[in-house]
Formats: sequence, structure tokens, C-alpha cells
Amino acid sequence: MMNQIVKFEKNDDITAIRSRLEFILPTLTQQTGQVARKPEKARVLVIVPRGNKALHSLVNMKLLARTVKSRAVELAIVSGSPTIRDNARAAGVKAFGALWHAKLTRWIKPQAPVIKPEETEPLAAFVAPVAETEPKKKKSGRQRVKPKKYEVVDGGSRPGYVRLFFRQVGLLIAIVVLAAALVIGVIALLPKATVTITPVSQPVVTELIVRADPNADAVDFEQLTFPAKISQVELKLFGEIETIETELSPTGLSGGNVVFINRTEEAQTIPMSTTVSTSAGNPVEFVTVQTATIPAGVGATTSTVVLAVEPGPSGNVSAGQINRFATPAFERLARVVNEQPTGGGTLEPAKIVVQDDKPRLDAYLRQLVQQEGLKQLQESLGEQEFIPPESVQVIVLDVKYQEFSGDFSDTFGGEMQAVIRATIIGGYNANRLALAGLNAQVPPGYELDLEGLNFGAGEILDITDNVVTFRIFANGQAVPVIDGTRIAQDIAWLPVGEAQARLNEEYQLATVPGIELSPDWLVDLVGRLPFVPIRINVTINDAVIQIANGS
Repeated sequence: MMNQIVKFEKNDDITAIRSRLEFILPTLTQQTGQVARKPEKARVLVIVPRGNKALHSLVNMKLLARTVKSRAVELAIVSGSPTIRDNARAAGVKAFGALWHAKLTRWIKPQAPVIKPEETEPLAAFVAPVAETEPKKKKSGRQRVKPKKYEVVDGGSRPGYVRLFFRQVGLLIAIVVLAAALVIGVIALLPKATVTITPVSQPVVTELIVRADPNADAVDFEQLTFPAKISQVELKLFGEIETIETELSPTGLSGGNVVFINRTEEAQTIPMSTTVSTSAGNPVEFVTVQTATIPAGVGATTSTVVLAVEPGPSGNVSAGQINRFATPAFERLARVVNEQPTGGGTLEPAKIVVQDDKPRLDAYLRQLVQQEGLKQLQESLGEQEFIPPESVQVIVLDVKYQEFSGDFSDTFGGEMQAVIRATIIGGYNANRLALAGLNAQVPPGYELDLEGLNFGAGEILDITDNVVTFRIFANGQAVPVIDGTRIAQDIAWLPVGEAQARLNEEYQLATVPGIELSPDWLVDLVGRLPFVPIRINVTINDAVIQIANGS
């Protein structure tokens, strides 16, 4: 099925509008004519710009409908003017308040092309002049008879009775035109009335419990279910927390002096960072902090400074306990001994990693990956899509810890690798359900004003197998459907007061209907509206919202 969306200029009259449509209708009918099995009517959606007055006339609207209907094409109007929409319905034409509403109801395809005004130039009419010649004069006297020749003659060569017939037809047409002009002139002299009414809109509200189901294929208006989709990302993040527990921790390296005694006749060198230790119990190791040179000769001595390898009081040893080289080769060259005790190793309170820190770190890392994963998923959302935070799942793949239980550290860190999965909900489909709910609340004789609708999502009620059940709400205004032509027919020839009372009784209005009669003497002389409905011009203002205090 062929769909087109056509835009007009603000100043286009009915002739220009019809010409623009006739410019594109052949294309539409050719497209639809190609379907041989089950032909479908093409559809054209006309966007009437704000301020265009051509279709404020019901007669013009019917002419437009007749032009399209003759081509087997369905027509719809998009206009913000209630008068134009009322005229469209009276002429049997579908009417919408906004383009998105037409697409939402699937009357027109969302991908239908839009034809701009400059692409539909009005058709030009060409009239070819007809040349006329004077009839040939007959020669008097006897003439020689010549064979007959047949030739095409113009209007000037018609026989007399044909010219008489066309003269009579022309006279009849002139009489009809004069009569019509006389009738129009008489009507123009009749009294005229202008009726102005301001209707009051009615608030409509709906609240629904809907389900976004990843397994659904389409919107189900009865079960209040619509499709959703699942999306996920994989992350690897590092984080750390502060440790809480404290214990006495070894601090400070114990230190002192040791004496090297030469066992040979030659001078010996003991390099820096040479390891020496105690021999009793658990050996306590120390390292030299400088290179020491022992003079030549057995029994020659030299001293140097050593520091304990491990911090704490375990490095505080008594005199004579440091008596061994860690490297056996040095034992053949010299002996080592501390003639004085070592000192400086202490215990001080310090934070320590305990087993209870692990679940705290896991929870913190899970929160980090959930926040980052949700952020990345939200950055990939399309228009009118959203993610309920309650639907986010964290699937942990691996956790690596930087410290272990018993380590002295102010912090406990780790790296978590996880998949973050969430349900993505399309607000467009949810709004379709809300719009259907609002339409069900519209009272008889009213229609929904599509320009003032509000949609919103409420609390999440349940999430099971990625199916999200939640609450949605919508509100708007319903405006009365008023036919200006019908009003003119109903109040024709009624007294002004009675006409106002009838309108107030039939419609909910914000103010008393305004009625102006012209000429002025008609009010004093007759006090009634014109007898002919076409002399009554009905102006319908935009509906107003009535607030709680009645204003």
C-alpha cells in the first residue's frame, strides 16, 4: 500500500490545494494498481499549516474529499484547528490533531515519505486558440459543377440551425448565471450572525499495571503486555575498602654492630648486604649495611653495622648471639660476633586484613560493576527507552584479591569480572497502552486532545524471568466534538436568548455564547438569528481547562 504525507503552504487556497493533490495522485494510483490479487487503497495524509483558512469552509473540505475519492485514495487531515477537524469529519475525512498520532494509530506508515510544498507545483492549464475563418461567399449565376471535396471546416462554416442551437444554449447559460448571481445577491443582503462559543475540556486520567515481556512479539491491548528486550555488558573493575580490625604489628628494624675476625694471613673483604644470623632457636637474620675490610693476619678484626631483616622485637638479640654467616664460604675466611645487644624492633597497633573483610569487599565490587554497567547500558538506549534499576543483574565470573587474611594493611583490594544484564523497556509501547486507556475514559461526545497528554512510569511491582511488571499512568484533556454547521442549523431563526440557552444546555461551555447580529437594526426589529443557516457563522474557540475553583 502506497502512503504519502503532503504539506501545504499557509496561503494556499482550495484551488492550489486541489492542484497540488492532483499532481501526486497519479503516482499513488499507479502504485496501488500494481497489486492484482487484493488491491488496497492508497493513503495520503495532508498536513494543514497553522493559519491556513482554506479548509475552514465545509464546502471546500467536501470539494477536497471528492477530488481524492474519485481517485480511489483514502484521505486524512492533520490540523490543530478544531474547526478544520470538525469539517473533515462532516465530509467523511479522517482527522488527527498531530502527525505522531496518525503514525501511532498506524493509519499512516511511520516511514511514509513527506512531500514538501515546493515538490507539488500546481498544474498549469493551457488553452489552445481556435482560428476562425469567414464563410465563403457564393457566386451568383450559373457555375460549372465540380466534384465535391471533403475538408475540415471550423465553427464559422456550421449550418444555420447549428449556430441557432448554440446561441440558445449560450442564452440559457447566461440566464442561469444571472439567476445564480441574483440569488447570491439576495442572500448577501440577508441578515448575518456571528456565534462564538468557548467549550470546557474534561480531565481524563488512567492508571494501568502493564508487563514488559522479552518473549512478547507485539503489543497486547487486552493483556496489557508489550515487548521488551534484554541487553548486557561484561566488565572488569578494581576496587578497595579500608580495613577495620587492628593488631599489634612488628615495626622498626632492630640494629647493632658486629665484629669480623680474620682466620687467614691475608686481608679479607666482607661485601655490603652480607647476611649473618643467630644460631640458637629460630635463626634471626641480619644484613650488613656497608662493605667491611678485615686487615691481614690471623685474629685481625674490624666492625660494621647490621640491620635485622624482619621488623619487630624478634631482632632484639643479646650479645654474642649473632655468630654465623648465611653463606658457608665466609666461615672459612672469618668469624662474626656481636659484642653488644641489638635493639630498635618494637610492636605497634596496625590495621590488619581479616576474613570478615572479604564479603564487604565483594559487596562493594558488585556495587561498582552494577553502577558502571548500568551507565554503559543507558548510553546505548534508543529514544523513549529506559531501564528499571531493579531489573539489573550482576553475574560474577571471577574475583582476584590483592591482600590476604592476616596481612597488615590499611586497605583490602580486589578485581571483579562480571556480566551486567538488564531489561530495556520501550516507553513508546507503554504509552500506546496508556493512550488506549485514556481513550476508554473519554466521555461520549468528547475526543482526546493529543497536544496536552502526559505519560509516566510508576513503581516496579515484580520482576520474574526478566518480565517486568510495573505501573504506568497518563492524563490529559477531552474536548467536546462540536459541529459548527449543525449548530447553525439548530439555532436558525431562534431568538438570541433561546439560542444561547439551547447551546448552554447541549454543550458544557466556559461562558455564555456570544451572538452578534448585523445589520444593527436587526436586533431591535427582529431579535432573532437569520432564517438561513449559511448566514450564521459559528466560531469555536479552543477548549479551556476548568480548575478546581470553577474558573
